[in-house]
Amino acid sequence: MELTPRSSKFNCKTFSALFLMLCLSISSVTAQQVRTYIDTDSLQVGDLFSYSIVISGEYNLIEYPNENHFEGDIEMISRQRFQVSPRRDSLVYQLQFFDVEDTVIPEQQVLLNVAGNDTVLTTREIPLYFKSTLAEDDDAFRPFKPIYDFAVATWPYILGLLLLLIAGWFLYKYIKKQREKEPIPAPVFKRTRFINPLQILENNLNEIRNEPPRKTEEDFDRFYIQLGDAIRLYLKRVYQFPALEMTSGEILNELKKNRASFDLIQSTKKVLFEADMVKFANFTPDSDQVKGALKTADEFLRTAKTVDVEKITYLEYQHDEKEEERLAAFNKKHAKENSEDTK
Repeated sequence: MELTPRSSKFNCKTFSALFLMLCLSISSVTAQQVRTYIDTDSLQVGDLFSYSIVISGEYNLIEYPNENHFEGDIEMISRQRFQVSPRRDSLVYQLQFFDVEDTVIPEQQVLLNVAGNDTVLTTREIPLYFKSTLAEDDDAFRPFKPIYDFAVATWPYILGLLLLLIAGWFLYKYIKKQREKEPIPAPVFKRTRFINPLQILENNLNEIRNEPPRKTEEDFDRFYIQLGDAIRLYLKRVYQFPALEMTSGEILNELKKNRASFDLIQSTKKVLFEADMVKFANFTPDSDQVKGALKTADEFLRTAKTVDVEKITYLEYQHDEKEEERLAAFNKKHAKENSEDTK
């Protein structure tokens, strides 16, 4: 196919423009320079040294090597960036050498933005030469991991831990000595005092009597409940049946089975049935009826003091017997412990 002069002219111009753009692109990249330096070329295990990357040109620095780029037997301790001028950056790395033979710092990449485009510059490899602390004749006996000083001193922490352990030991000995000096008090048997049910009943009635005047229906309801419970509690302790959980009729039947006195049964019936009227028969009492109920309760107390003396005396005797049994068990237990201690 034969080209016309016009198309040949057009292709020459296009090729010239593309070639010019390629040259400009290459010149803009090659205008950026990167150099690397180290302050020593011979290292022992544990030595610190400086590794510098110097960048020159028109650019914006985007990304440069960090601790993840130094692995294996070379550890990064610190990194600093110094911008000497708008056209020059210096990256200074403080590294620590841990190898036991010659090695290299591998190529590192620096990401730049040049004229709106991202450009990657690659440094050259830097050789590092191992310098043994042994004589050349002793090279065969070189340890795999010789002793070296770490960048961070650990001896102050070890010394502090030892001081804490010593102080704790002395504190333990002091506390133990003080406890040995203190006499151990001998165990003392605490006897439970017998409380007369008549005294409890009298105290409960006095508390009910000394409450503020009743004015509302709820106040009267609470009064009769308290009064009935005081009588029931007395009967439970003296006649030993669950009077607090029983109805008035069941209580009277139990009293008859226990051969309680007729006067006590009548007083109980009068107090409990009047309380039942208030609770179950929608009976609304007044202040005079409250006074009458308290008078009936006092009559119950006087009757109980007369007819239940022997019963309460027997309860006190039973209580004292139980306390003597507890005392004998207490003495037996501590006598056995003392004999074991002397052995």
